[in-house]
Amino acid sequence: MSDDMRKGVGQQAQEKLTPDSQKSTAEQGSEKLTSLGDKAAGALQPGDSKSTTQQLSDTGRSNFDSAQDTAKSYTGQASDATSDASKKISDSLPSGGQAQDTGKTYLDQASELASNAAQTVSDTATNLANQISGSGSGSAGSK
Repeated sequence: MSDDMRKGVGQQAQEKLTPDSQKSTAEQGSEKLTSLGDKAAGALQPGDSKSTTQQLSDTGRSNFDSAQDTAKSYTGQASDATSDASKKISDSLPSGGQAQDTGKTYLDQASELASNAAQTVSDTATNLANQISGSGSGSAGSK
């Protein structure tokens, strides 16, 4: 199997950089299918038959996927924590008037805090993935 049967690094980068909102549903579906095929081909293709660029691309994609999974996990945990905090606040407040308004304020603050935490995790994962992709040639020999 040769790199000719794989997605090029340039094509992968262009797909990642173009927002989904600017792609048709057919383009998004096609990208997902070809990406899955390329991942499978990358897993099946022996490392010694890959070009250096393709090896770095496969390593970067693997690290990016791992970072995304971690970010999703943290986002889910933050969401669960927000739900738990909301329930505890709601349960601890008496019903009626000012107490409900105060509870809503706390819930809004907790929701904003969790949202900010989730965004920070997502940004960190993206930055990590970008660093891995961008620094692949400098760190490939150190592993």
